[in-house]
Amino acid sequence: MDNLKKDYDTIVDVIVTSPPYNIGKKYHTYNDNKDRNDYLDWLFQVAKKSFAILKIDGSFFLNVGSITSDPLLPFQVAGKFILAGFVLQNTIHWIKSVSIEKEDVGIRNSSCSDGISVGHFRPINSNRFLTNLHEYIFHFTKSGDKLLDKLSIGVPYQDKTNINRWKSVTMDKRDRGNVWFISYPTIQQSRPHPATFPEKLPRLCISLHGYHKKNFLVYDPFMGIGNTALACLELGINYIGTEIDKDYIEYANEMILKKLQKDSK
Repeated sequence: MDNLKKDYDTIVDVIVTSPPYNIGKKYHTYNDNKDRNDYLDWLFQVAKKSFAILKIDGSFFLNVGSITSDPLLPFQVAGKFILAGFVLQNTIHWIKSVSIEKEDVGIRNSSCSDGISVGHFRPINSNRFLTNLHEYIFHFTKSGDKLLDKLSIGVPYQDKTNINRWKSVTMDKRDRGNVWFISYPTIQQSRPHPATFPEKLPRLCISLHGYHKKNFLVYDPFMGIGNTALACLELGINYIGTEIDKDYIEYANEMILKKLQKDSK
């Protein structure tokens, strides 16, 4: 990131990333069990350097979670970003798994007979804590008044009568809101990275911010296996990523190459 600041001073439009959560995940080259104050101070430095390279109307989307026995950690991390100068404009809840009983589904003439249960999660062996099925996406800006392209990630109305009822509604699409259900894709082999978000997550964040394909730049300081890069390729925009693990870099480059080859056919 230090080298990035020299070359890209206040030129990054969007930063979207997910740093290590300091919860003891097994990374190849990183200790995910730092002293709490050291961890927070480290992310404070990340926040300051990110603030320096972000455009005045840029957005920083920070995905961070915690273990159920330590629910305050994400908010302490957010506090460090605010201390670095950022304004917390939106708090988005990333839901990774959800169950909705039949009587609560609410879809007219629904063929749903047993309710809905979707998504993936790892249950915890505890009689005190509930399994954590969500993480936070903190949306930081420099001023707190960044205009967003909310309908670019909008969803259809369930009740179509709302389209005619409200004068402000001109299409069958509404604000997605700040609760996003994004599941992990099912894979048959072991995951190449112990903690990474799906490609859809950065794609939604970038689209919400609003983008244009000329001279638009996205940065992920914790690129991991390259899902932010894949999202940018899908959107046709430029990206930069940094990563310290050579294995993750190699895997990311493989996925990027496959994406480029697929799109060129």
